[in-house]
Amino acid sequence: MKRNHLISLFAALLVAALVPVQLRAQAYDAFSPYSMYGVGSLETLGSQNSLAMGGIAIGDRNNAYINWVNPAAVTARENRAFMLDFGVTQKNILYTADAITSIEDTDSGTLRSVNNMFNIHHILASLPLGKKVAFKAGLMPFSATGYKFVSREYADEVLLEMGDVSYSKLGKGGIYQLVLGAGWQIIDNLSIGVDGIYYLGNTVHSSGTSFTTNSHYRQITRSWSSVSRGLGMKAGVQYTAHLNKTTDLTLGATYKIGSNMGGEHTDLVLAQTTSAQDTISSVKSPIDYKIPSEIGAGFTLRKKDKWMFGFDFITQDWSKSTIDNAPGINVTTRRMNSFRLGGELIPSRFDVRHYGRRMSYRAGVYYNQGHLCLNDVPINSMGITFGASFPIANAADTRLTSIAFSIDIGQTGTLANYLVKENYVKLNVGLNLFDTWFHKTLYR
Repeated sequence: MKRNHLISLFAALLVAALVPVQLRAQAYDAFSPYSMYGVGSLETLGSQNSLAMGGIAIGDRNNAYINWVNPAAVTARENRAFMLDFGVTQKNILYTADAITSIEDTDSGTLRSVNNMFNIHHILASLPLGKKVAFKAGLMPFSATGYKFVSREYADEVLLEMGDVSYSKLGKGGIYQLVLGAGWQIIDNLSIGVDGIYYLGNTVHSSGTSFTTNSHYRQITRSWSSVSRGLGMKAGVQYTAHLNKTTDLTLGATYKIGSNMGGEHTDLVLAQTTSAQDTISSVKSPIDYKIPSEIGAGFTLRKKDKWMFGFDFITQDWSKSTIDNAPGINVTTRRMNSFRLGGELIPSRFDVRHYGRRMSYRAGVYYNQGHLCLNDVPINSMGITFGASFPIANAADTRLTSIAFSIDIGQTGTLANYLVKENYVKLNVGLNLFDTWFHKTLYR
């Protein structure tokens, strides 16, 4: 077996091995105070390739990587080609808030804090099932929960009676989606596809009180843990109009049905000292909520092996989803709208002399009207993105294998009405593995 085939087989085995690792790595996929509510912070779907272009993907047809946003795009491939997409993500966040929101004394009019995270982002593989039919399977995030608040007690009467007292609130986990899908190229310029989705989530919210100098008091911790499951389906279509011999216009659309989520919710209260732990209360109850349906549309204009630009619009109505309010905070939901614009440039894909001319350069912008409103203020996000793909080899059967990255510089939230503004820099790095199988080697 050829060496690159061995690499492909090893990568496929790596996918299977890393699936359970990905499920265990859910803690702090996000770190945001806005992830406290509902299902958490919604993730932007897409690999490092589409995320470098503002997130556009619905109208994108590219045989160099797997597009897992539109199920119909899996047919944009070369026959007998095995494809793998594996990505990791790293995010750095600067939080800013008005000092009036702090319960602790501060000399500054502005509060600032920083945080960074690193985690596996997605694993996806695709295989042909025929000349016009292709299959894909993968694991990717849907939403993430991550936050941590710690404060100290400053009331003199409490300090005299109980000593140092600290309070904490913690949340971690998220919802992932396991996807199995297939696409069919009905005719040369029309493809359809369907993805089956299995949602699986594990989220923990907890609050506690700690007595650091007085061991006579028991530490009290209350946690709300949820294990949720649900089934969904997403359909997609892409139509390509050949404007001339080298330029194509592709129109795409997607629809994801609403999904009923079930599972179990556990409300647990513990009291512990340095030597013992008691369960004060443990109550289990069923989970019943719905992920709303989603509609997306987009287009791309592409000059073969040279350049491409496109636009996506995605909408999802969360207004009927109810969220329990936190004390002192009015939390409501609304329709989520996402606008994305981006493109890529390839100076000369088959240039054998200048490596930089074979690279793909990408950039984009986005604006998301978020699904949450806090104290009547919508939580929106916006940003600019850019990135590139670095080809690994120039041989005919591996020319599309590459290491790709994207950088997202953006902002979520606002300082209005005593809220928190998040400025972030997010880096996604991944492997786009392309390999041709079942081809006979010819010798002269």
